[in-house]
Amino acid sequence: MRLRSSLALPALASQAAAFSVLILGALVLTACQTVPAIKPPPVLAPLPPLPVQGTTHYSIRADLSDLRFLVYRAGPLASFGHNHVIRATQMQGDIYLGRDLQHSGFTLTLPVKDFQVDAPAARAVEGPDFAKQPSAQAIQGTYNNMLGAGELDATEYPDIRIRSVAFAGPEWQPDATVRIELHGVQRDLTVPIVLKRHGKQLIASGAFQIKQSDFGIRPFSILGGGLQVADTVKVSFHLVAQSD
Repeated sequence: MRLRSSLALPALASQAAAFSVLILGALVLTACQTVPAIKPPPVLAPLPPLPVQGTTHYSIRADLSDLRFLVYRAGPLASFGHNHVIRATQMQGDIYLGRDLQHSGFTLTLPVKDFQVDAPAARAVEGPDFAKQPSAQAIQGTYNNMLGAGELDATEYPDIRIRSVAFAGPEWQPDATVRIELHGVQRDLTVPIVLKRHGKQLIASGAFQIKQSDFGIRPFSILGGGLQVADTVKVSFHLVAQSD
């Protein structure tokens, strides 16, 4: 027993020293880290009214739809963190489909308090970058940080809102200019969409990227930036809407 203890102490000391060197090296590297600049919000033209008259109305089916944000770790100590899959579970929205897309529009609301963090089934389909399941404690910590005043600030900004501005291209795969309101900041973005009709259902799928700093959010970081959340977030969606 004494022999094992005498051997263990140097080993533990060596591990602690190695970890200290790692932390010191990371802190040196973080001195060169740049924090994403928070851009001032743009001045946007007023939104056109939704084309309600003379259109077919579809309601978003949250139970059949999937909208998810892929959030990646970054920084010199990224290996100590996790990538995250965040799903919008209680979305609400309406689509107004006219005789062509130029006379169509939609609106979508995502309550941020209903976001689901790192569900095993959601992580399982996103590949090796999401293979390791975080602990329940880590998931709860991520959820709390995400909704906190320094990030999404759910108390002040309870919803993410998305509105159509204009469409271009064929109906089966149009480019949609959308206005995203996130964290109290509005920005316009062009999103390619695959659009399909199936009976009374309208299905829209696609993917795009946003930067948190574009919406006045400084990505979460600790240890002087050694471990942080990447500014760029990937967004993918599969929205199913049902006609009245």
